[in-house]
Amino acid sequence: MGRWGMARATAVGIVAALAMSGCADGGKDDGGSKPVAKHGARLTAEPTTAPADEHVGARLSGLGSRTRVVVEARATDRGGHPWTAELTRTADRGGRVDLTKDTAGLLSGLRPTGGAAAKLRGSGTTFSYHPGPPGTQRSYKVRLTATALSGKYKGRRLAARTLTREWLTKGTTHRELTVKKDKVAGDLYLPAKGSASGSGSGSGSGREKAPVLVFGGSEGGNAGTYTAALLASHGHPAMSVCYFRCGSGSGRPNAIDMIDLDYFTHAGRILRAQDGADPSRLTVLGNSRGSEAAQLLGQRRPSVFRNVVAYAPSSKVNGPYRGGTVAWADHGKPIPTGPIPLNHVRGTVLAVAGGNDKMWGSAASARDMAARGAKKLVYPDAGHHVNWFPLGQPGEEGGRNGAVSATAKADQAARADSWPEVRKLLER
Repeated sequence: MGRWGMARATAVGIVAALAMSGCADGGKDDGGSKPVAKHGARLTAEPTTAPADEHVGARLSGLGSRTRVVVEARATDRGGHPWTAELTRTADRGGRVDLTKDTAGLLSGLRPTGGAAAKLRGSGTTFSYHPGPPGTQRSYKVRLTATALSGKYKGRRLAARTLTREWLTKGTTHRELTVKKDKVAGDLYLPAKGSASGSGSGSGSGREKAPVLVFGGSEGGNAGTYTAALLASHGHPAMSVCYFRCGSGSGRPNAIDMIDLDYFTHAGRILRAQDGADPSRLTVLGNSRGSEAAQLLGQRRPSVFRNVVAYAPSSKVNGPYRGGTVAWADHGKPIPTGPIPLNHVRGTVLAVAGGNDKMWGSAASARDMAARGAKKLVYPDAGHHVNWFPLGQPGEEGGRNGAVSATAKADQAARADSWPEVRKLLER
């Protein structure tokens, strides 16, 4: 039910090194430290290296007055197939184009132009663009190019720039967790030493920040790993957990069937014990079916978990998925289906939902949760994939009204609006 399941099924993503094409007259990419510029044009960006959820502004200069240009963003997926986005702009009388407001649209608007995923464009079937695991690929690159559509150099590529989009910034660390060794499957990401200094407001020395436990929904696997990596880059000790469909030999089941809250609680206790973590402020982020577990943890384990973020949520416990008896258990005892109370949650519950969700009624659930004390953010035009961060996970889904392009744009707008609210919650 989450966005990552179809992405895995279609085997799309970003590889560590992108296929970089040179300028039309033979210019070569320099890795992004300097812009590639020809015919007097120059494409600059600030910053060229930044976390994958942060905005970057770009500008073109040195063009002929009123020159029309097409600006393209390009990356390749895991199978080596291109994903691109483009826009057309006209230079001012001084030969300048300010792309500051447009870069976000290019990064979030990448679509496949080759491979299996390209056949899904406009179908309403969910697919997304994302890289290999941050533990092995700490960043990905996007190539920006500008080509003249008018003027003296019509048809020629004028300038290029490479952006590095980081999952893990300098100094952050990664450790893979296994059931055999750690009794939990997932990834632990820790901030650079000293990155949380002075920013905590909890217990201890004041250096600690809220640790964050992240997991996805019915897509299974380790869906929250990119989010956890980004949170570590922002100073929060974070762990992404896989609770089912974790791969052969993982020691985890292949269905949402009797998944015990004790499993997540153990993961949370590992995370709370990490350097830089304020154990009193542990926050859990759950998406789609995972939102049920997140709320149950906040309600039934308030001594461990403080805040709850529920993306595309259900306000009730649903039945098992892919076979079984019940979805969730507590100390080995089945948790019955029905509404999830929130009266024992120690901190804040934040529900983020789209009003155009074709998977299930997450907007109605967010309203139900708000009636029980949660804070809600509902985006009327967004679909099911309001989850996680903006910019770094472009893709498509079909909303209930079938407006694929509109839904994708609204999903990105919802992430751009809700992600800062999540980060503010973590700072309280």
